[in-house]
Formats: sequence, structure tokens, C-alpha cells
Amino acid sequence: MFILTSDPGEKPLDSIPKLAESFPGHVDIPRLREGRLGGAFWTVWAPCYDIVGEDPGPDFNTPTSALRDSLEMLDLIQNMIKQHPDHLQFAHSSQQVKEAFAAGKIASLIGMEGTHLLGNSLSVLRVFAQLGVRYLTLTHTCHASFASSAGAGAPLAEVHPGNGLTDLGRELIGELNRLGIMVDLSHTSDATAKQAIALSKAPVVWTHSGSRALWDHPRNVPDDILRLIGDGPDKNNGVVQSVFYPPFIGPPDAANVSRVADHIEHIAGIVGKKHVGIASDFDGMYASVEGLEDASKYPNLVAELLARGWAEDELRDVMGGNLMRVMDAVDALKEQLVDELPSSAVWEKRTDLPATSWGGNKDSGAPSYFPLEVQSTIAELYPRHDEL
Repeated sequence: MFILTSDPGEKPLDSIPKLAESFPGHVDIPRLREGRLGGAFWTVWAPCYDIVGEDPGPDFNTPTSALRDSLEMLDLIQNMIKQHPDHLQFAHSSQQVKEAFAAGKIASLIGMEGTHLLGNSLSVLRVFAQLGVRYLTLTHTCHASFASSAGAGAPLAEVHPGNGLTDLGRELIGELNRLGIMVDLSHTSDATAKQAIALSKAPVVWTHSGSRALWDHPRNVPDDILRLIGDGPDKNNGVVQSVFYPPFIGPPDAANVSRVADHIEHIAGIVGKKHVGIASDFDGMYASVEGLEDASKYPNLVAELLARGWAEDELRDVMGGNLMRVMDAVDALKEQLVDELPSSAVWEKRTDLPATSWGGNKDSGAPSYFPLEVQSTIAELYPRHDEL
């Protein structure tokens, strides 16, 4: 969600108390309560570099503001939860979700959308894991050093071989499994999705996507990829959660709650009802479908599925039970991998490693911070070649 300010002099953190009142957008606490929401993922996100006029360069090595912005967004989320203790309760596991629900609170989990936020670094990922992030979307609408994106609608020029994962992206999947962070495939190219499914030892998720067979948009999941999900030894035990964004649901004159249910049922017809869920993308889209205009309208979708013959236990699964099962499986794998060392992989196109210049350059008069023995070792390993 977005934290908006009401006047130019107001700071983002100052807007947090206003969530208890009517707030611009799709989400505020009164509408969450009216929609009877038991839990929500609050997403760490910042726009792709092209949206804000930045350019990371062809090798993604030029710094952008995305990492700073994502840390500030995470700080906003943490403070939002803390400042509304009567309504929101932080949760990191399915058990904590249940505890929050039993206490009458909205379980508040943290997700992260796009590896363009990571500064090309698995070390940064590990820090975000410590800060409570539970899922990571492998791309947003732009390519990143880890993976290829499906874009925003128009085709994106390929920047990685095969339009899928890079070598660092392959390491990323293993590290997400080790850290207990769910692999989210919304926004990714088809090649990225297929490779991630093949590599992940844990169930994967699509946090907000639809069916491409029902509406042909690159952000939706094609049937051949859906067939990789489900029960059985050759399938990934993941979950596909349906989005409410009209351009993904279609057609423009009939993007409504019934059409969202059509997407859910088509996906369930391939993957099974144990592998579907409900998302939204509220406050991450300019409009929502008719009948699901904001967070107060979730009961309309429940009523639609009941009218179609979904049983109460199936509805409990689609409303969150399936996703919590995935969380439990991801957590169980994390426990199995607890003795594994973190990946030492770095972005293969980085030019600043080894960081020999950190010791200063005595020829330029700059102070040297490395011990003399280290300076001598660097001089032997990386001799200077002066031009004649």
C-alpha cells in the first residue's frame, strides 16, 4: 500500500495515524474491518528505475535509489503495525497468523516486490530476511540483475540469455529456500518462472496473477506453467493467487467479481483447489474490478464462490489456508537447511570487487587504512602496470 501525505510539509511517517480513518486509495483500517480481513501482506516496493527516470546501465551497476526507498518503505510498514496495535499484529508464520486472528487483530506480514530493490546483492537479501520479509517477487515490471521480467504489457527487450534467470538469479532461488522466503513468480517472464520452479525445493507462489487462457496478458500465467503446479511427485506444491486488476482480468466492459471467480476456477481446474488463493493488488493499481473496488468488498467474492458451489472448507483454503500451508512447507525446508552456509555468489558483472581501492592510494596522498602486510599482499596480487 502507499502512505500518502495530505500536504507538502507532511512527512510520510506522519500519515500513519490516518489509516484509522478514511484514507485515499483502496485500503484503510475501517475498510479492512468491514471486509473482515484476517490477515494481509504489506509489500515493500519502489518503482522500477525507468518509472523514476533512473538508469542502472546495461550491466545494472549504476546505483539507483531503489534500495534506499525499499528500506524506507519497510520502516513505514513496521511503524504502521506498531502504531495500530488494536487492529494490526505482526506475523511471520502461519501460527502467528492464527494467534493474531484469535486476538481479533489483522495478521500483518511483510512481502517484497522486485529484485531491482536488492542492489544486485544476496547480502542485502539476507538483511531483509532478518527484517521479516516472507516473500520476494523475482521481478517487477523491469528486468533486474537476477531475472527477466514479463514487463507491464508491451514486450521487453531481452537482456539476459534465454530471457530467464541469470547465474546470480539461480543462486537467489537456493538462498530464498535457505532463508525461508517464498519465491513469488508474479511479474516474471515465462522462462524465469519455469526455471525457478525447476530449481526451488520449496513451493512457489504467484501473489497476484490471473489466467492467461482467460485473458491474454503477459502478467497472467499460461496453462503450460500452471500444469507444473499441484499435487504429485513431479509437480510443485505451490499456490496461484488471483489478482483484481481489470487489465489482467478483462474484458474491459466485464471486469467484475464474477470474472475474478472465473479466473480462480480456471486455475483450480488445472492445479486443484488446494493450490489457489485470493490476492488483490490493492493500492498497487489505479483501479479494481467491479464488485471488488476496495478492501471492504472481499465478502462479495466469498459469496460468488459459495453461489458456484464451493464448500466451506474449500473457501477456507482459498481465503488463506492454502497459502499458510505453503508457508509451513517453506519454514520446514528452512529448518532442514539450517546448517547450510549462505551463498557467496556475487553479481558476475560487478566491477568494484576485489575492493583494493578501499585501502587508499599512497601515490595520490590519500590515507591508507590497510595494514602494511595487507598493502604488500595487494601489491603482489594486483601489480600496477604504468604506461610508458
